Amino acid sequence: MSGQPIPVSNAEVAVTRVEVIDHIGQAFAGAPLTRSDLLAAARLGSARPEVLELLGRLPDRRFSRPHELWVDLRDVPIEL
Repeated sequence: MSGQPIPVSNAEVAVTRVEVIDHIGQAFAGAPLTRSDLLAAARLGSARPEVLELLGRLPDRRFSRPHELWVDLRDVPIEL
């Protein structure tokens, strides 16, 4: 885990943790996921471009549980 927060730009402020999990949460039912896996799951879930951009900024490593995302995306609000 990098532990370094990824800055959230003004365009991404409307993206929430709830929205991210709505699009990728079910993908965590199997093996740990890479950034590419998360992006594929988000596309499959019809995530909007801002969500894809946010996920694309994650470090290239494996994530075993959804809560691991928030280490790198700690500035993303839970909900609006």
